[in-house]
Amino acid sequence: ASDFIVRCFAARMRIGITVLKHNRSRWSKSQYRVLYLLPDGKTLSWKPVEGEKDKGKRPKLDLTLCKEVRHAWTQDPESLKQVGTPVLSKNCKVNMVQKSRSLVVVKRTFDMTALSNDLCKVLMEGFSAICFRLQLEKLEGEEDDVNFSGGSHCASGNDAGDDWAST
Repeated sequence: ASDFIVRCFAARMRIGITVLKHNRSRWSKSQYRVLYLLPDGKTLSWKPVEGEKDKGKRPKLDLTLCKEVRHAWTQDPESLKQVGTPVLSKNCKVNMVQKSRSLVVVKRTFDMTALSNDLCKVLMEGFSAICFRLQLEKLEGEEDDVNFSGGSHCASGNDAGDDWAST
């Protein structure tokens, strides 16, 4: 994905996008939530829609840990008999499957249904692009750490100052 797509999606997410968030708990219903990206550009959070009581608690999801952006009808690699995620299978109505997506992170999933097909495409492409970029940055950072600790890292000119400024 181009830098332009990532920057546009991040800018749009800083304003917030309303989705139907499916809860993991079997005791709570799916609810409309406003998803937004925190200023660090790596953390997703959500809040109640306008007019709904705000408890002030803001959950956070680290997008650097996102392993996959999965469509609701994509085969679950951990369960060959299931598509999507267990949360989507349990909570998503048949007429909403085409607009539903999950962010699969290390220990959980974040499951949502977009309000329109167009918004669903934006969310799928945007989350795929931003998560991919964050994973690349993470890998490049790990490589730099290995190279630096191994003694083979060499920087010259302006690069050396930038490397030290970021550590």
